[in-house]
Amino acid sequence: MFSPALDMPEAYSQADGQWIQEQLLSLTAAARQRAVARYAAVYQEAFEAEPVPYRKENRARHEANMRLRLFVRNHGRALQGYTAEPPLAGTQKRY
Repeated sequence: MFSPALDMPEAYSQADGQWIQEQLLSLTAAARQRAVARYAAVYQEAFEAEPVPYRKENRARHEANMRLRLFVRNHGRALQGYTAEPPLAGTQKRY
């Protein structure tokens, strides 16, 4: 189920463990370290910010997973070589 060699965030829900690992495996080692650190921070911040006790874990999972999903999508495309086309000369309006 879990890969012992892969670092996991300090704070996360066990229910999301496999999904988190799948997401992290698509990143480079440096990006993975940043993602793990930020995931734990976002999870903890959202957990502490939620005033309703029975909503704490779900709010933390939602916020941290949403951020991880966006991070992986944005960095994953860049790692695959996708870039935006530069504008052609003369197509930009000058003011």
